Amino acid sequence: MPDPSTSQKIALHLEEAKSLAQKPFRFYVKKNPRQFFLGIASLLFTNGLDSLPPLLIGFVIDQVTEGEPMSKVFQTLGLLIIISLLISVFRYFWRIQWGQYSYGAAEDLKNKIFSKYLNLGQTFFQTNAVGKLMSLINNDVNSFRMAIGPGVLILLDALFISSFVVPLMIVLSPSLTWKTLIALPLIPIIISRIEKLIHESYKEQQDQFSVLSTSSQEILAGIRTIKSFASEKDYENKFNTESKKYENICNQVARLDAFFAPTMEIGVSIGCAILLFMAGPEVIAGTLSIGALFSFYQYIQKMIWPMTAIGIGVTFWQKGRASMDRILEVLSTENDTPDEGREEAQQFESLELKGLNFDYPGQGSFGLKNIDLTLKPGEVLGILGKTGAGKSTITDLIAGLYPVKKGSLLLNGQPLQNFKQSSLRNLITYVPQESFLFSDSIYNNTLLSSKAKESHVHENLETVQLEKEINNMPDKHKTVLGEKGINISGGQKQRLSLARGLIRQSPVLILDDSFSAIDANTEKNILSELHEKKKNQSLIIISHRLASLNLARRIIVLKDGEIEAVGTHDELLLNSPTYNLVYKNQISPTTEVTL
Repeated sequence: MPDPSTSQKIALHLEEAKSLAQKPFRFYVKKNPRQFFLGIASLLFTNGLDSLPPLLIGFVIDQVTEGEPMSKVFQTLGLLIIISLLISVFRYFWRIQWGQYSYGAAEDLKNKIFSKYLNLGQTFFQTNAVGKLMSLINNDVNSFRMAIGPGVLILLDALFISSFVVPLMIVLSPSLTWKTLIALPLIPIIISRIEKLIHESYKEQQDQFSVLSTSSQEILAGIRTIKSFASEKDYENKFNTESKKYENICNQVARLDAFFAPTMEIGVSIGCAILLFMAGPEVIAGTLSIGALFSFYQYIQKMIWPMTAIGIGVTFWQKGRASMDRILEVLSTENDTPDEGREEAQQFESLELKGLNFDYPGQGSFGLKNIDLTLKPGEVLGILGKTGAGKSTITDLIAGLYPVKKGSLLLNGQPLQNFKQSSLRNLITYVPQESFLFSDSIYNNTLLSSKAKESHVHENLETVQLEKEINNMPDKHKTVLGEKGINISGGQKQRLSLARGLIRQSPVLILDDSFSAIDANTEKNILSELHEKKKNQSLIIISHRLASLNLARRIIVLKDGEIEAVGTHDELLLNSPTYNLVYKNQISPTTEVTL
């Protein structure tokens, strides 16, 4: 059973995820309350002070026209300067606080999405394009930040300005206030009709952005292949087509968004026209001063921003909602290989596959059928089969990349699901068929997350026959590799990946076709080194080449996802048609076989 602290952590994590999914905005207000409320308070003071200058300027105009002493005029102007300085201070302060709140929320959300990526199973990444996932963590998170940051701020700004300006207008002239603002109540009706269309269109825009990102990522990743087949024009046209679709959808969103500002401004312009028409006689009659008319006109102009801000804020909010829908879709995705184990895998005693059946999700056909095998400490097990026989599938399942029926894969006599995945991966090192190298130094690529000493790096690079080649490079082990190791050969990539696996010194090492890009002589030397240095390590060597299985004393032959035969080299020559065929194709009559 898990200890109480672990249970509490799990419960808190689930509660946090539930709160984020239900009320994303409220979730981040609670997470950063200080910055949020200090920002609002500063904005409130800014708007309150900002509503006074038109009134004070109107006073100055009346003081001058009525011939009051200049000392009073200067007093009013001095007060106006002080208020202007205070506005600048409070405006600076709310920008700082609100920036910390919104960017803090964006950082937290990015971390949550990235953490989710790291904890999802292989199936998720096979069904979701890299471009979409990158768009989510960059574009959609920023859109959500704009919604809960600038979007909310703009709406609050509109509310506060209206709350201060309208009462001051009423003080100056109640009758002119309702007459000049009569067109404004129509605005919410227009907004409610447009906001739904914006929400739907922006979601479509983000989806197409993901398609465009995926297309560009695939084209750049496959640029060698594209150039070698002289297909640059075809892929340029493909990218231009997707880009044009994105442009059209963006224009559709922009057209909807463009309705807001003119609608707001028309309402305010009508108010200004009404003011000039209605207030003229009052000024002539002396019931309304010139200063008051100026102040009233300035306040109507100030009402342009709140009405426009409503449209901008709602647009941000709708875009943020659409992006959050996409984000929550990923955050709510269930991991098909959840880390539910509570036991630590301290040592390796045995690995067993019992009647293991597996089919890849969504394909409906068996990848493996009734697989039975056992691996003991210090044993070297070979797995042979043609392409598509199921060799890599077995290693993927042992590595925990796909879900298996409980009880069909056992470690130390217990189901694999009973163990924490972190402890399993410390116990089992998997060197995959496809070598992946990071845009980092050779040294860091070899070490990766291992805590081994520097001497171990050199030792294992020597084991894979790569140390001398690296020393001939200008920067030696500090040489920075290009994306996916583009500046070294295929064989060097594979050997570097192999050295990375060896340096961990885990009890079980799985080599999945790890010699396919290495020449025969180098392969033979590496295998010889492995035989001498890894006698206490259990090895699973997977290949369709017999030479790669030199260390194995027991070989499993796979055919169409099933075990055709198990045995030594001599036994398989008698019992396995597949092994016989591979042997005849790969081994000449004069070649000495040491299998």
